[in-house]
Amino acid sequence: MEFTYESYKMMLKNLMDKGYSFKNYLNWDEEEKTVILRHDVDNSLKKAVLLSEIEKEMSVHGATYFVLLSTNFYNVHSKESRKCINNIIKNGGSIGLHFDETQYDISSEEEMKECVCKEIKMLSEIIDTKVNVVSMHRPSEKILSGDVEFTDIINSYSDTFFHRMKYLSDSRRCWRENIDDIIMGERYARLHILTHPFWYMKGKEKNLKQTLKDAMIEAAMNYYDNVDNNFRNLESELARAEIEKIVRLL
Repeated sequence: MEFTYESYKMMLKNLMDKGYSFKNYLNWDEEEKTVILRHDVDNSLKKAVLLSEIEKEMSVHGATYFVLLSTNFYNVHSKESRKCINNIIKNGGSIGLHFDETQYDISSEEEMKECVCKEIKMLSEIIDTKVNVVSMHRPSEKILSGDVEFTDIINSYSDTFFHRMKYLSDSRRCWRENIDDIIMGERYARLHILTHPFWYMKGKEKNLKQTLKDAMIEAAMNYYDNVDNNFRNLESELARAEIEKIVRLL
């Protein structure tokens, strides 16, 4: 499967053609063949919105988008970020917490649970929607093997979703198994598919280096635009085209 929007559309179509129902972490067992779509939003809320628009176009509902509170890539408190999250919800998706344990000095499972609960409460208040599911960002081996249970919070890495369902992930822009073959082969009644919106693109697929380079260029130009919004007559002092030219030469 290529990392393009067309390939993602085809994956959704194949799932529908093979009779899979799109479910979430609460109703995954209501039908015989089900799939959970999980999206970890590590870098870009805007790219997450683009995936949600594809799902809306395909009449796919129930995908869960996990967003970070502790990240330097985006700020969920900002108006722009909240607009992105609202658009994801309008398009039929739901929001979960993407929790990065490395942001804290955690020495026990109980401390980790406390931090998760605090972030869940904060995120729920920010988006004015109850958040009840968490996924771990770059989970430690202890998290992966521990089957950690929370009160009133679903852990996407619990035994139910990580071991009892067929778990497929595009982490580090690499499918460990051929997802197309698994879907078309219908060997599993329960699928749990993790994607990272950051990797997907319009048109022809680019290699990893070019994908990362394009992301760096976009980030630099977004930074310029943010400065422009807070600096009178920035263009007269430092032209946007000048910065773009420098960045593209790197």
